[in-house]
Amino acid sequence: MAECFWPGVSAQQVADAGERVRQASYAISADDGSSRYLGSILVPTDEIALFLFEATSLEAASEVNRRAEIPFERILEVVRRESPWQKANLLPVGERRRTNRKEYR
Repeated sequence: MAECFWPGVSAQQVADAGERVRQASYAISADDGSSRYLGSILVPTDEIALFLFEATSLEAASEVNRRAEIPFERILEVVRRESPWQKANLLPVGERRRTNRKEYR
């Protein structure tokens, strides 16, 4: 995960930067399969953007962000754990809502 302290950052700037990360990740992966962009998170009140990706090393992650010209403070290794509901292969919350939705006329 790339952590960026980015004063005045907007959602559009994060979206644009995310596209650059996706393109850089794709270009690097075409060579050696070392990274994959997963998305971003914006915390506007703290002026922080987080760019999430899988990479074979912290160096590979840093290279993706350098190529994408992302103003990152640091690259962090993170561990994502699935919820018990995902492991049980249950429908996501949004899917449950859609299937249980009643129509009112």
